[in-house]
Amino acid sequence: MQKTRPEKRALLLAIVWLVVISLARFQLTSGGQTSEHLKIGYLPITCHLLLPIAMERDEFFKRHVEPIKFTSWPDMIEAVKGGRLDCALILAPIAISLAAQRVPIEVALLGHRNGTGLVVARGGPIHGPRDFEGKTVAIPIRFSTQNLALLSFLEDSGVDIQKVTRVELPPPDMPSALASGAIDAYIVGEPYATQSVLAGTGVILRDIREIWPNFISSILIVRKDALDGKRAKLDTLIRGLYNQGKWIDNHRAEAARIGARFFGLSPKLIGAVLLGGKVSYEDILPREEEFSQIASRMKRHHLLEHVPRLEIYRGWK
Repeated sequence: MQKTRPEKRALLLAIVWLVVISLARFQLTSGGQTSEHLKIGYLPITCHLLLPIAMERDEFFKRHVEPIKFTSWPDMIEAVKGGRLDCALILAPIAISLAAQRVPIEVALLGHRNGTGLVVARGGPIHGPRDFEGKTVAIPIRFSTQNLALLSFLEDSGVDIQKVTRVELPPPDMPSALASGAIDAYIVGEPYATQSVLAGTGVILRDIREIWPNFISSILIVRKDALDGKRAKLDTLIRGLYNQGKWIDNHRAEAARIGARFFGLSPKLIGAVLLGGKVSYEDILPREEEFSQIASRMKRHHLLEHVPRLEIYRGWK
């Protein structure tokens, strides 16, 4: 049966009323602000630990931040380039490469300092630097300070880097690849260096501090277009992450429990890293000269054609 004109008008008014009520509820629950969360990319590694601590301890993060988990760097790179993230914890050389490609980003913080190990198989063929020739070593990605540190270590030891095979592996896959004999060694951020040690399948041949003091792995980048539209929220996010640094350094056991739960990793593993003093979260303000040094190393190893300027965002302070 066809509806009469008054019935159609009543139905239309009912629909409009439902829309009005829904919008009113949205305004009440969101405080009049957009419900869109800030999207931040991360991997389950200790140089991204600031995020789970903030998600646990900071009410702003619980209400306004959406963590997006990645298991590989290439996937995160595409998300940043495609504008699907407002900010990301990403490897410093990747950020420098993105800046060289004119991706609109700025760096706001470091993830932490140090926290990387060069791991070899326990009882395996590598006992010193000269043993790396003819062997296979896993790196997170070519555009990583881990790769740059490995190259420096090999060159400083007189090893012909052309005789060392480097393969890219996601960090969580490295311990099992070493245990299976698929690789002879790997260099990676924690906790995946310590994981092989606890499993009894690997030993840390060199802590990163022996190769590159005050080492930087991941940094927090923000997209400039996100700053244009969400500056106040992003400033609050950056301050929130920064404030967790000193808390972690003073509450390492509790931070390990929070991080393990968030990352889905063993509390014993994260605890071994934090309580073992392998990482520092206090000195995490970015410095231009450090990024210039990383960029120069990248160019030397043919990872950059020219050295770009990675802009530092300081407006949050």
